[in-house]
Amino acid sequence: MGSGCPSNFLNTAINQAIKSYFNEDAASTIFACLVARLHSNFKQHLLMIRKKLLVMVMGFLGYAASVKAQDIQSNTEGFNIGVHAGVGNWSSSYFLNLDELEPMGVGGGVRLGYGLNQRFEVFAQYNAKTFAIKNDWDTYRISSLGAGIRVHFGGTLQQLRPYVEGGVAGVNLLINPVLFNGDLVEYRLKGSSLALGTGINYFLSPNLALHANATGTFGKFNSFQIDSRGIQDRPDVRTLQFSLGINFFFN
Repeated sequence: MGSGCPSNFLNTAINQAIKSYFNEDAASTIFACLVARLHSNFKQHLLMIRKKLLVMVMGFLGYAASVKAQDIQSNTEGFNIGVHAGVGNWSSSYFLNLDELEPMGVGGGVRLGYGLNQRFEVFAQYNAKTFAIKNDWDTYRISSLGAGIRVHFGGTLQQLRPYVEGGVAGVNLLINPVLFNGDLVEYRLKGSSLALGTGINYFLSPNLALHANATGTFGKFNSFQIDSRGIQDRPDVRTLQFSLGINFFFN
């Protein structure tokens, strides 16, 4: 047998000791009071321990949440909107030197995106640039409207988040006037292109980021009008643009 004693042995011993000095009724009353007092003290002590444990747990959870919030540097999930400005050019093997008369255009655009998670994002964007810089043009501009998928790298603990993207874009080119067969005419071309790009976001906060981007498009014009008269030729077209901008993330 172990060195301990049964739980009722101590109660019996105390009861007998009390009875040896007091009558049975007084002994029973004193014993009941002692048991009640011990039970009350035990409950108070247990309640105090529970309160201390609760305070410790709440403090730990609050500290963990604070540390987690401080660690988050970027968040690409959810809706975002961005604006950008930059430079670009276009080229085509169909035209002899038309694309070389104004080798660089300037402009900007707007972009809407939705991050499915921290990795994948779908987006739509519009870009427009003017090339009427050096020479006397009435109109010389190129614009595009496209959509695609962007793949982000890195995680929420990083401020720098590089990405790659791909999609399709509709390209519109308008040049007026152009010397054609001795006459000044207007060129209006429209077509679709494959768009590929890469860039990087630098997050100033989890909701605000600066970005740099490089995008190229490759395709053909499927509509070519000279003074609103369509012709059968389908010139190829390539564009390359570099931009800087800012994005706001509604996460």
